[in-house]
This record gives sequence, structure tokens and C-alpha cells, in this order.
Amino acid sequence: MNPIQQNITNALELDKLSPEERQETIIRVGALIYQNVLMRVMEMITEADQDEFEKLLDNNAKPEEIFMFLKNKVADFEKIIDEEANKFKNKASSIMDQIGN
Repeated sequence: MNPIQQNITNALELDKLSPEERQETIIRVGALIYQNVLMRVMEMITEADQDEFEKLLDNNAKPEEIFMFLKNKVADFEKIIDEEANKFKNKASSIMDQIGN
């Protein structure tokens, strides 16, 4: 499990799910959180770093390579992941509370 997936698993307490359910949830939720993280991070890095990031994507870099690149470019990258995972958790919890009432 890569660091982003581990952060999502911890923040959303997915370890209580079966391995199959956990993986499916990580993929779905991870995509949403990843988009939010990228939006924040892209504002923090230089244009040259953005170009380098695009080249990684164009060359089908592995998730671990992308993670390391962003971690090296953004000092609080893992903190940003945690924050976005917790925002998602809080928003989902709020929505579920509204549905349940």
C-alpha cells in the first residue's frame, strides 16, 4: 500500500472493511482526495516543477514516483494529504448525518 493509500485507510478507518471492500473504497475515495491534493499542490510549486510533473504523467510514472516527486517539492505534502483525507471524512460524515435524520 502506498503512502497516500495508507493515509486514506487511517483517516477513514478502512481497516475495518474486508480487503476487497477496502481496496475498492481506496480507489474511489483516493481519486477524489488525490484531485484535491493536486489542486493545492500545483499552486505551491514553480512552473518549471509543474512542467516536470506533467512529463512524469506523460511518461506514465508509477504512483510512488509521483509521490516522491511531490514530496520533494512540497515540504508539507503528507500533511496536505492528511488534511484532504480528513476534509473528505468530515464532509462524508456530515452528509451521512443529514441522510440519517
